Amino acid sequence: MNVRLLVLIASFGVWSAGIVHAEDLNPVVGKAGDYVLREADLDRLLDNLSLETQKAVRSNPEQRTAFVKQLLLTKATAAKARKDGFDRKPDFKELVSNVIDNYLAQEYLSKVVTANITVTDEELKKYYSEHEKEFLIPEAAKVRHIFIASTKDAAADLKAKGKAKAEGILQQISKGDDFAKLAKEQSEDADSAAKGGDLGYISAGKTNSPEFEKAIFALKAGEPAQLIETSFGYHIVKIDERKEQRTATFDEAKEYMQGQIKEQIKQEKAQEFLETLTRETGLTIVDARNPDTTK
Repeated sequence: MNVRLLVLIASFGVWSAGIVHAEDLNPVVGKAGDYVLREADLDRLLDNLSLETQKAVRSNPEQRTAFVKQLLLTKATAAKARKDGFDRKPDFKELVSNVIDNYLAQEYLSKVVTANITVTDEELKKYYSEHEKEFLIPEAAKVRHIFIASTKDAAADLKAKGKAKAEGILQQISKGDDFAKLAKEQSEDADSAAKGGDLGYISAGKTNSPEFEKAIFALKAGEPAQLIETSFGYHIVKIDERKEQRTATFDEAKEYMQGQIKEQIKQEKAQEFLETLTRETGLTIVDARNPDTTK
């Protein structure tokens, strides 16, 4: 469990201690010793964590159970530590103080120094004109394949067997058998097989197999299925659709640009604040190699 979560749990315990719960509307989620965790308490704690964590815990019962168990075990372990006086040790108090200081500093930068940033249309237009390469959308192909595994270093007889199987499937397709049906029945790529061999759109430069990419972008949409070999095995490939390279429109890129510009402004504001703070506090650093020198 990371330090940020430990701090949130600690502060959360103090915050929730004085709240009167309506038990019918706020059921108990779990217990560990004297500590009782209720639904509203869990919600408030999750609200302070990343969106990814929130989504995982709230949408997946197994993740929720694991998260609650970890939280309760942390509370139970902390209770034992307090009983043994760990919270009264000087080094522990210093650690907690440093963690809180770091959390407060980050919150201040986020909620005060870099808050309420707006991006103007002029800034967006300027960014769009100056960063054209960022908005290039590479050519893409909507691909289906039937995969037969057979690595290049496989024994000759196994390799020949894999190739023969792939050629047999290709022959069935050329005679009119349904590609999607054969993919579900014969493909050794379970994920795409369940979708009739559909790999979705593959963008140029985004695969881990140069020979596969070269082959699929040499084919045209609607052409008969082709057999290609890669280091992974044999692929019977069919192109359903092709999209040519293009530049994203201003509207398509707007949300991305806003994020980029806001982040740039945040960095500038934070740097300006820290430079001002350095001057205001007379911040100095003593060079350990030469104590008479300060920076």
